[in-house]
Amino acid sequence: METELSRLVIAIIGTGVALALLNVGLFAWLRADIGSLRKEHGQRLADLREQTHTLEVELRERMAKVEGLLGGLREAVTGTRAV
Repeated sequence: METELSRLVIAIIGTGVALALLNVGLFAWLRADIGSLRKEHGQRLADLREQTHTLEVELRERMAKVEGLLGGLREAVTGTRAV
């Protein structure tokens, strides 16, 4: 009876250790996966920031040109020079 109980305790402990190792492995895999996703999304955000900056610069240049053209049009319509 005692040996049977010992075998059962050893089996339960062995199963517990196996499940603990499985959990550790799964958490390590999840952390690695989350890390790669974070890196990928960080790169995407950096690309979007760069594109946004480029578009902002282009828009400011175009707005300056339009403002200049509007100033010239105002002068042509009113016959005076804007101050």
